[in-house]
Amino acid sequence: MNTWELIIVCVLLVSACWTDLRKMRIPNELTIFFAGSGLIYHCIAGGIDGLGWAFAGAFAGLVPLYVMNRFGGIGGGDVKWFGAFGAWAGPSMTFQLLMSSILFAGGIAFILLMLRLPGLKKLGMRIKWPWGNHPLTKGKGVHFPFMLAVAPGFMTLMGKG
Repeated sequence: MNTWELIIVCVLLVSACWTDLRKMRIPNELTIFFAGSGLIYHCIAGGIDGLGWAFAGAFAGLVPLYVMNRFGGIGGGDVKWFGAFGAWAGPSMTFQLLMSSILFAGGIAFILLMLRLPGLKKLGMRIKWPWGNHPLTKGKGVHFPFMLAVAPGFMTLMGKG
């Protein structure tokens, strides 16, 4: 990934984090613009091979996330975001980001579970939770923005290379 491509995927990540953390939503305008521009860019830069690589990256993001979405694990904006990311970053990096993001999401879920322990519950109840049901109250379905896991996953990936 060259410097311009890295800057573009960073803008995509920051934009999605901003809206996801504030509203638990990633706008279609954002994902459509970045997906389309990624396909066009790679077509111009690499011809039919570049376009194929960008499509492979988009599908590497869309397909697994779509399956997760169908099981209720993530929202549709996350699916489209990974497709847009894949159009810029290609299949390998997209798959790596997906795996690291799932690991970070599991870590977040583990922390939320640990905060239910009797000794930590009082501390956990002090945490302000802006995304629906507080994770320590009784009720169904605790949600958090997947971008909370994607951002550190991306930073980990960038630290490797």
